[in-house]
Amino acid sequence: MRNEQEVLNAAKPFTGIPDAPFPTPLPHDRAIDRAQDLRPLEAPPALEPSVPHEVSPEIKKAMLAAAYAQLMIDRLAALQNEEVTKYTGISRVELGLRVWNAPMAEVAKRLGIKKHVLMRICKLFEVPTPPKGYFNTSFANRPIRWTRVVVGG
Repeated sequence: MRNEQEVLNAAKPFTGIPDAPFPTPLPHDRAIDRAQDLRPLEAPPALEPSVPHEVSPEIKKAMLAAAYAQLMIDRLAALQNEEVTKYTGISRVELGLRVWNAPMAEVAKRLGIKKHVLMRICKLFEVPTPPKGYFNTSFANRPIRWTRVVVGG
């Protein structure tokens, strides 16, 4: 078995620790003298003139387009949520959670609508649904996509 010194020597290239031993602490009066010798911090170097201070117009245009696209996605999600709430009485997220935690027929029965109507709502408003046979497999073998969360209300 290797001794402790061999292990420390083998680990030295990876730690970045210099070969010199740790410095001994200075007496209190010498520590004060040494603190006076310390130089003030230097100012950071100035930026090179080749570094741009603003992004290019192409990048600005792409950023604006991405922000506009995100606004459109958020608006679409809000409209879908309104429609799902109108037909089922619950939000789109809650519907997704219910569909992934119980069979479609059971969810439809609890909502007071028919199964095929619930399937159509999920398809129209892009609510993810589990594949066929999802609830016939054991719980351990199911792919987890939506998890149960506490929904206020």
